Amino acid sequence: MAFPSTFADVYNEVIAKVGLNATADLAKTKDWVNQVYAEVAVETEALQDYAAITLTASSSVYTVATGILRVKQMYVTPSGQGASRPLQPISLEQLLEWSASNSGPVTGGVTHYAFVGQTLIQFYPVPAAADVVTIYYVKLPTALSAAGDVPMFQEPYATECLVNGASFKAAVFLKDPDAALFKQLYDDATSRYRAHLRRREGSMTRQFRLTRGQVVTPSDPSVDMGW
Repeated sequence: MAFPSTFADVYNEVIAKVGLNATADLAKTKDWVNQVYAEVAVETEALQDYAAITLTASSSVYTVATGILRVKQMYVTPSGQGASRPLQPISLEQLLEWSASNSGPVTGGVTHYAFVGQTLIQFYPVPAAADVVTIYYVKLPTALSAAGDVPMFQEPYATECLVNGASFKAAVFLKDPDAALFKQLYDDATSRYRAHLRRREGSMTRQFRLTRGQVVTPSDPSVDMGW
């Protein structure tokens, strides 16, 4: 098997490991590899990018691009000014409570935000100008399609995660008793990749920072796993 692995290397390895039919099961195997590719991107947050939203005066609710899976950080650049401190996430209930007593635009830019389901985001206070919000976010990879496509993940984690994850899905489909083994190998590879990414970021807490020196434990414990 070549290294670093191409899409063809991965799906051919899965076919060989699980004993699939190289012709009849090829399309399904490719799908399983791409499913795992997306899952690992979400679970490890390996792939991230940034985008901008240009605000409109007196409008506080905006549609979030479907490619923004999770927001990692956000700041606003008020029109004609420098970048702000990171915006603070709050609950929709809290945002609406504040908005009830202060519904008009406020000069100086937004300071907080809340997500409304999967596709909407609401800012507080109501923007007063065409400020620009910059969002750092977790994204999905482009699905592998050509035989020579190379996964965006770093090696050796890319090969281990994709081969073992897709082998697990194939084994479940075949009701193969080795499915549990492939699942264990997949979970181990994903955990080691996540640990590598955390170390690559440097030593830091996964807690949300409120003000200088103050932190609060988030409701989602996955951001402070200690890896």
